[in-house]
Amino acid sequence: MTLPGAIRVCHVVLSLRPGGLENGVVNVINGLDPHGFHSSVCCLQVRGEFAARIRDPSCEILEFGLRGGNDLKLPWRLARALRALQVDIVHTRNAEAFFYGAAAARLAGLPVVHSEHGRVFPEKWHRAWLQRVMLRKVAAAFAVSRQLADDMVTYIGVSPERFKVLYNGVDTGRFAPRQAASPGAELTIGSVGRLVGVKNYPLLLQAAARLPAGLRWRLQLVGEGPERLALQEEARRLGLGERVSFLGHRDDVPELLRQFDIFVLPSISEGMSNTLLEAMAAGVTVIASDVGGNREIIEAGRSGLLFPSGDVAAAARQLTAAAESVELRSRLAAAGIERAQKTFGMRAMLESYEALYRGVWRMSHGREASLVA
Repeated sequence: MTLPGAIRVCHVVLSLRPGGLENGVVNVINGLDPHGFHSSVCCLQVRGEFAARIRDPSCEILEFGLRGGNDLKLPWRLARALRALQVDIVHTRNAEAFFYGAAAARLAGLPVVHSEHGRVFPEKWHRAWLQRVMLRKVAAAFAVSRQLADDMVTYIGVSPERFKVLYNGVDTGRFAPRQAASPGAELTIGSVGRLVGVKNYPLLLQAAARLPAGLRWRLQLVGEGPERLALQEEARRLGLGERVSFLGHRDDVPELLRQFDIFVLPSISEGMSNTLLEAMAAGVTVIASDVGGNREIIEAGRSGLLFPSGDVAAAARQLTAAAESVELRSRLAAAGIERAQKTFGMRAMLESYEALYRGVWRMSHGREASLVA
């Protein structure tokens, strides 16, 4: 039930299919103060599985069936929905949702908060130009990592003052630390994410294939996506067939993470990885490519290990070092738990969102100066 005076925020996304951005949206909706905020979601494509994780039954979730190409009628349909929902603030995430959501918000006379959660640069010149022009009209904008904010300045050409940084938060209660594994037990190496090209899972398979022959290990990939068949074929080609399990989409990720000894994130590009934060909170040793927000999450050599993006040999060296040393894994995991809890806690993130939304609401009602230059 929406309380009188609650600020009504509509989150515009492509869908609520499993993914880091979508996980973050659900965390925000579930965590905002219910006395001060009411959320709704406009999915430009379809609802997706994560819609079931939203706890508030009064949260309206609409879908618009966008299939691809440019739908010039969609902003008008979306604007009508925003008016019907009596929205106060429209929050768009990443470029596609921004194009449609910001246009609809302008038609409906509503302020826009825009956030960037990860993308591959460079952008096509005409899309970069359009984003740069449209971003001048938003009430507030932020990225989930400093690197991503800097990339928006470099590749899109926005003003450095335009993009703030608001880090993702992790539910340290849901992803509580794991129990220490028994010495000498078979190692479980894992990763959680969409099976898509940007995650670069072939590199993880190739690095695992270089592990010393005497080690006992298995690899679990949690997630679904269009690269699954190609990854299964790569695992067979490398002779890893029996050691690699493809678990598909799972709803028991916290439990699975607690079974991992090592978590590897080999992405080509990242914003601020929720799964990396979740693995750290769960007490798993983390290894990641040195891209995007990964270097802002991991203190290299202290709370995890980094390797240059695309460097199979370096990834194999880091993976071998962690696999061969219980002491190293224990030290990195302990520091990872501490960093997740102290620096990336959920409450700090939610307080930042609430302050941002309240500031935009006050600005839109003439009670505060503009939040961005």
